[in-house]
Amino acid sequence: MLISICMCTYQRDHVVNTLQSIAGLRLPDYVNLEVIVVDNDEQGYAEKLVKEQAKRMDIPVHYHQKIAKNIALARNCSLNNTQGEWVAFIDDDEVADPDWLAQLLSTAQTYQADAVFGRVKSTYPSHTPQWIIESGVFERPAVTNGQEVTSGATNSTLVNQAAINKYQLKFDANYGLTGGEDADFFYRLYQHGGKLVCSTEAFVSEEVASNRLNINYLLRRARRIGETYTRYRMQQAPLVNKFAYFSDLLLKLIVLLFIVLIKLPFGQSKYAKPLLQLVDKYGKIKALFSTDTVKLYS
Repeated sequence: MLISICMCTYQRDHVVNTLQSIAGLRLPDYVNLEVIVVDNDEQGYAEKLVKEQAKRMDIPVHYHQKIAKNIALARNCSLNNTQGEWVAFIDDDEVADPDWLAQLLSTAQTYQADAVFGRVKSTYPSHTPQWIIESGVFERPAVTNGQEVTSGATNSTLVNQAAINKYQLKFDANYGLTGGEDADFFYRLYQHGGKLVCSTEAFVSEEVASNRLNINYLLRRARRIGETYTRYRMQQAPLVNKFAYFSDLLLKLIVLLFIVLIKLPFGQSKYAKPLLQLVDKYGKIKALFSTDTVKLYS
């Protein structure tokens, strides 16, 4: 069995660390790997780094360049160059646990899933503000092993190539500057009848970048997540569904506003998470009425 590991990169030296962690994966004897790295930098920043590291690996590593500044097109480039029965996704700022891929595959086989989402464990540089660590704003929601979901991300993921081909799935270039192209991709797989599950045993680690350790980044990210959620789930929904969606969000937004006000005197570590949830709801409502969205990759 061949598994294709896809990774997009943009001006990150850490891509070498990610490749090194892939080289250290423990896998069943019947599994072979190939790695597809797509560089989204027009100057080809990662080419030398990737090719030098590839010489030290027993796994085939294929370097490609997609100069159009669009993360969705870069992901499509990686997909188009896969040969595996399964396709795995990992980010260029992550380090895979040695059993990451084996656990994803085991979960897929156990639950007969078309896609499996592993965990991402956040780690922090030494200069991280204490309120960020205490508030848990970078921690992902807890899940159970085999739990079914309706969408997911490409940061720790295994997908059945047969399902991708059957439903002719591609990442939507309209999300190329905003992000959310992965959530849209997997939601469409779910809508086609694909089975999407979580794995609690498979994980990668990611050190939060220094430029993200501030409230301004977190607020922009929360709003963007809300906006893209509405875009891929509600864009084609009937008006009555949109109204019910809006009413539910408005009520939640009001409740969260009160929670933030109550927690405000107790410091940022207490009010940060509900504030971000509030901004997420605002983003979801805003996207019902406007196409002006936050661009994280502009």
